[in-house]
Amino acid sequence: MGLADADSAEHGVPSSNLLITAVACPMPDRSAGAPNLHGAASIRLRRGTRIWEIYGRDEVSERYFCNYEVNPAYREALEAAGLALTGFSDNGDIRVAELPAHPFFIATLFQPQLSSEAGHPHPLIRAFVEASLVAQASACVAAGI
Repeated sequence: MGLADADSAEHGVPSSNLLITAVACPMPDRSAGAPNLHGAASIRLRRGTRIWEIYGRDEVSERYFCNYEVNPAYREALEAAGLALTGFSDNGDIRVAELPAHPFFIATLFQPQLSSEAGHPHPLIRAFVEASLVAQASACVAAGI
């Protein structure tokens, strides 16, 4: 995007381009001292995207444990730069982004590891491992191994 001073508010560094800002709307009923997004919330997924293909449905509930999110002021610039915004909170805040041309680039505000269990990995974790195996097999074939 050509932003020399792009940064995150989490770093506490002065910048005129904070792409990551403090959560604007904290979850109701959160524990004292817990991050603003702490608990489960609904996410609407855009049809035809990688995240939608992984879940196979329009809406999911995922768990959060964070204080920062994508700055909505940069939404159009991020999309113009090639980032697909593919998951949203009930009020339209960005919760999932993808690079469609990448073998596996899915960024989430929620944390899939919070709902993975032994023998039942989260769908995103499973999809990441599967994509890694495909990439490794392709690399072996290309190298003649």
